[in-house]
Amino acid sequence: MPGITSFQMLRQQRHARWLGDLKERINFLLARPTQAECVTPDQIYLFGSRARGDWDGHSDTDLLVVAENQADAEQWVDQLLDKGLAQDAIALDRKAWKELPNHPSVIWRNAVRDALPLLEERP
Repeated sequence: MPGITSFQMLRQQRHARWLGDLKERINFLLARPTQAECVTPDQIYLFGSRARGDWDGHSDTDLLVVAENQADAEQWVDQLLDKGLAQDAIALDRKAWKELPNHPSVIWRNAVRDALPLLEERP
């Protein structure tokens, strides 16, 4: 790629491996038979510095879980945190997620703008 340094390329490759591993671990958690009683979330998003690509060695993993209702989203947040897949995870129901792009706080609007979906599209 023209204009990209070796360091930047290595950084992108490292991030791609890390992101692939995170997605794999989340999908494994979703597929576990013990999770059958939980409604699968609509989506799990990565946000923050890891999603923007400006992470460093001290960056944590920030996830946002969207589900049909708040209780289901909170169940999945607990699972993700218990398994060490995130250091910070936020639960939102569908309605709250749809309202975030118009939230008065720039922090929330940026979270939506930067959010990377981690689950495969489902029919």
